[in-house]
Amino acid sequence: MESTGEIVHRNFRLTLRLAALVCTSVVAVTGCGGDDDGSEAPKATAKPTANAGLIPVAQACDGLFDEAIAKEAREPNGPGKVYPVKTESTGHVAKALREESARRSTPEDLCTLTDKAEGKELLAITVAWTPHSPPSDRSVHYTTTVGPEDAGRLLVTCDIDSGGGTGSGGGRFLEFAMRDYFTISDHSHAKLLIASARKITSQLDCREAPQYPDPKVVAPPPKAGLR
Repeated sequence: MESTGEIVHRNFRLTLRLAALVCTSVVAVTGCGGDDDGSEAPKATAKPTANAGLIPVAQACDGLFDEAIAKEAREPNGPGKVYPVKTESTGHVAKALREESARRSTPEDLCTLTDKAEGKELLAITVAWTPHSPPSDRSVHYTTTVGPEDAGRLLVTCDIDSGGGTGSGGGRFLEFAMRDYFTISDHSHAKLLIASARKITSQLDCREAPQYPDPKVVAPPPKAGLR
């Protein structure tokens, strides 16, 4: 016959086993053995709204930034988070461009980033009709420029069936321009401008689809340690 001590010891071991099984079955719900404050890690937002406050650089410009560009923006002393200033949607910008005279076009803001609400500008991308055209053998032309106020330009031929004036020679040309106080590389400038242009021209129904170049061709990636 078992002694009282042996029975108690066996029952205690059984209780421990049952507790372990219960913990395992509910760990996904309760975090058994973990923090009891019920908090969860915030989920990344693919396309944050402009009033979302500070967001990771990798989520900037409605998803135009990839991790390589975000890494350049953060180094060596850049911010890890940025504040997206409210701009109109791509569809609204395309509508405004369709209605605007090519001879009286004013730049439309596509993306503006600051270091905080109403803070210092870090980057801005704009688009406007321009009388300037790409070289005759191209529908798209990227230009490397110097300095944060004129960090890169992209000319795109986009003839559309709409009212308003036309550029010289009957064509219509868009100019995408960038200001950059991150001082990211020319390769990143080309990637951002080309990606922005693709979004806009896809909604403008250009008579002939622009032939966008590979950013690596028009602005090769920088070598390690250089921009």
